[in-house]
Amino acid sequence: MVYEKLTLDIVNIQTIIHKTENKYFSYQNGNRPADGFVLLLTGSGSVTCNGKQYPLSAGDMFFLSAGDNYSIKCPCSCSYITSALTLNTDKRLLPFMQHCNERQQEKLKNICNLWQSHQWDSYAATKIKLLDFYYETIKMHVHEQINNQDIAKAIDYIHKNFKTNFSGKMVAEYCSMSPSYLRSKFLSTMGMTITEYRDKLRVSSAKEMLESRQFTISEIAAALGYCDLYHFSKAFTAKVGLSPKKWLNRTTKTPFFE
Repeated sequence: MVYEKLTLDIVNIQTIIHKTENKYFSYQNGNRPADGFVLLLTGSGSVTCNGKQYPLSAGDMFFLSAGDNYSIKCPCSCSYITSALTLNTDKRLLPFMQHCNERQQEKLKNICNLWQSHQWDSYAATKIKLLDFYYETIKMHVHEQINNQDIAKAIDYIHKNFKTNFSGKMVAEYCSMSPSYLRSKFLSTMGMTITEYRDKLRVSSAKEMLESRQFTISEIAAALGYCDLYHFSKAFTAKVGLSPKKWLNRTTKTPFFE
């Protein structure tokens, strides 16, 4: 998976609630209407989601998406926090399940209590804290998926410097690795070269700048580190299949000029 710019927003929060159930608790939902999560605070059991079964123990948290078919079974009494919300992000960046330590559990308990307090600022404050929790979860999961501290460090460097013409040697020095080893490791892990990854980020930013209509194509080329308009247009066309001007004008009647 290629990680570009993270989109993360909570469009709507419907509920966050703390529940306690007696033993032999069972729940099934064939078509979940909203995104959300369930954090098991006490007890144990299992969760089945879209045909796959996972064991559950205290501290386990699983993330759900609208449309999921899932069921929960706990043979002993249990307590949990559950939520329903609309999450705007690439769901592939979230794990299905993670184990929350005591600090994370307390954080979610506080978020639940904040929501349930029904104060004038509860919605805004809850959204901010939930976004922070989701961000930390995604960040940790992405690094686990990459499963290599050196590659994660290289990606961090590229995201910070993709508008400049850095060399592979500069990235390798930043990661304290040999250039040849980094090239090989990056390609095998990410499925593309460092330059290809940088160019993908550049094209993503170019699209945003084009759509804003605040910059000329020449200004975008310069801002993204291209030596001239020709090289920018060539790189953009190779990635997108259209020139920058044609790409923007494809869905608008208002022409965009260089």
